[in-house]
Amino acid sequence: MTFPSAPPPTSPTGEQITDYYSALGPLLRMAWGDNLHFGYWEGPTDRSSPEEATDRFTDLLAARLRVRPGERVLDAGCGVGRPALRVASATGAQVLGVTISQEQVTRARELAREAGQEESVRFEYGDVMRLPHPAGSFDAVLAFESIVHMDRLTALREMTRVLRPGGRIVLTDTFALGDGPGNPPSTPGTQATADAGEVASIGRLEAYPELVKGAGLELVELTDVTEHTKYTFMRVIDGILRCRREFEREHGVSVEEILDSLKPAHPDVATQGGAEAVGCLVAVARKPLGA
Repeated sequence: MTFPSAPPPTSPTGEQITDYYSALGPLLRMAWGDNLHFGYWEGPTDRSSPEEATDRFTDLLAARLRVRPGERVLDAGCGVGRPALRVASATGAQVLGVTISQEQVTRARELAREAGQEESVRFEYGDVMRLPHPAGSFDAVLAFESIVHMDRLTALREMTRVLRPGGRIVLTDTFALGDGPGNPPSTPGTQATADAGEVASIGRLEAYPELVKGAGLELVELTDVTEHTKYTFMRVIDGILRCRREFEREHGVSVEEILDSLKPAHPDVATQGGAEAVGCLVAVARKPLGA
């Protein structure tokens, strides 16, 4: 999970992303849990916990993968691995999680051992935009809120390369709500990038059909789920406020120091109209059978 910044001209380095999650990760995990992504609530009266809401979102995406037991799924930008473990349990698929953070690989492997899922889920250090796997290696690809750290077109083309013909890519992404200052028009090549020092970017919902087509895919679904995910930022802040004393005692650093250290990575979100101006989408795309 990341806080939003405007779409800039270059993608962040692996070192920048690793440093970001090394700094913020312990606080987020204490405040939010190991699912470092949006939660999905049914409405304003839904009192589901962050774990319940984030697991619900994982389940919605797992169903869209349409994989059978024994098939191979790539979790592209897997974080600490909770969605990968849940997808494997729900579908019976073999899941490979890839992340550019060695720290996340270590934690993900610990979670797999604790869950007794080392046979069905593996985790590797790697760059999703430069995968070492042969063409057609996977039956489906999941990119759960990870494409915000990448050049979207480059990442989608690489996911498409390692996907078998007929396979699906299921992803979530953030996008700018409405038109106005801070929300300039984007193209498939530019809506995926981050400026120097920034670790994430937001795009535009209406750019997705062209983006998917440019990656050699057929768009199956494009859904704005903001009405279900919009409670996330408020509840993350509530979680941080609840755990801040425990966090500061355990880590010997204040929450303010952590957040201040991340300001270069995330310029003032007021330029985007605040967190309320950031939406969440689900996209499902299919690799043509003849590809």
